[in-house]
Amino acid sequence: MKKINIIIYAFLSFILLTGCDEGFEELNVDPNNSTAIPAHLLLGGTQRIFMNTMYSAQLGGDMGECWAQHWSKVQYNEEARYEPRVGNINAIWNNIYASVISESNAMYKLAEIEENNSLKGAALVMGAVGYQTLVDFYGPIPFTEAIDGAILQPAYDDEAVVYEGILKMLTDASALLANGSGEITATSDLFYGGDTSKWLKLANSLKFRALMRISKTRNVNTELQALMGKMFTSNEDSAQLTYLAAVPDANPIWETIVDGNRAEYKVNSVLVSILTGLNDDRLAVYAGENASGNIVGKPSGFGAQTTLPNEGLGYTYANISPLGAFYLTPTLPGVLMSYSQLSFLVAEAANEGFITGGNAMALDWYKKGITASYKFNGLDATSYLTQSSLNFSSKADGKVKIATQVWIALYGQGFETWTEWRRTKIPALSPAAESILGSIPSRLHYPTTESSLNKTSYDAAVSKIGSDVLSSTLFWQ
Repeated sequence: MKKINIIIYAFLSFILLTGCDEGFEELNVDPNNSTAIPAHLLLGGTQRIFMNTMYSAQLGGDMGECWAQHWSKVQYNEEARYEPRVGNINAIWNNIYASVISESNAMYKLAEIEENNSLKGAALVMGAVGYQTLVDFYGPIPFTEAIDGAILQPAYDDEAVVYEGILKMLTDASALLANGSGEITATSDLFYGGDTSKWLKLANSLKFRALMRISKTRNVNTELQALMGKMFTSNEDSAQLTYLAAVPDANPIWETIVDGNRAEYKVNSVLVSILTGLNDDRLAVYAGENASGNIVGKPSGFGAQTTLPNEGLGYTYANISPLGAFYLTPTLPGVLMSYSQLSFLVAEAANEGFITGGNAMALDWYKKGITASYKFNGLDATSYLTQSSLNFSSKADGKVKIATQVWIALYGQGFETWTEWRRTKIPALSPAAESILGSIPSRLHYPTTESSLNKTSYDAAVSKIGSDVLSSTLFWQ
């Protein structure tokens, strides 16, 4: 009897154990979290985080607009004197690798499973944007071994290698977007609302910009010429994110300066001087009036030996003009690349002889760039363009005037302004007063974590540019 009871007990235990396991996987699935993510849901996040990083007043403002001398500050001038905060440098690197490049890579893989070529193309565009930003800011960066969980200490690639990889990504993106299969969900696309034809133009326009950036390092003529007629054709094609009217979805410039009550951000005296000398109507849009009803800028820097605000020098909150009202609106668009910038790049390419057309074509595209910039700022350029002093007939004169207009038109796009200025060095700018460097920074230093967590690769990268300092020269400069 005892033996029978043991057998019955064992049998019942087996039933209970196997019965409890039935449906176990279903019971342990979290109904609030997806097991499969639609690829398009990753697009808006990469766009928003990238644009927020570029438009942050503490990043693109302090280290972009101030270094390019569009803006100045009447207080808290450390970054303006070329002493960037370590945390801010780290944030740029981390944001772009983790939330732009990595997410774009994940989006591409998911879109590949979905057989969505259009979204694969958009993913490649965003990834290329991320990599170009990093290589333009820092120099050699992880590229071929980046975003691989199995490689914890990725090697840094030469800048030229990264650039060739970026150009291939944009070429592949163009082919995928031209293929026409798949779609980009409108509600997930913060640039174009799902319009793949505009993404195709963006891929080609970004490739043109990347080629122009490295035009001093190798011959780019054939590639530039092949892109003509395939890029932006008007302001409606510009890649930009329209912000909303309230935190946390407003333009970061407004969130800091207006909503955050950080009124120390002002316009630079260099900007005021150049635009005044050109009778440029954009000055009244770029800058507001000071307490006396005038537009007055402040030179870059001060605040080390010279205390700021400074009543004696006139560098006070009341005396120095703030940013213009248009640039302090919460809905100010965040621009990734504009038709205006493309127009100036085409003008430069024609002026330099990289593409056909010569002076006549260069002048035509130059005027298109000015007109587009005026339109973006709610102005009409017709009267401005009647000034004969804006014209040019020689290559040397064209070089200066085109680059000057690029610098003017990129107002508000801090990092892009600084990057284009680093390439052309036009207009002539002097280092900030009381700065720690004898020159305007030519790059950012690497994040502090790299020298400790990826030391061998970091050391090899630093040796390629000489030293991990703000004044080290990048290969396209």
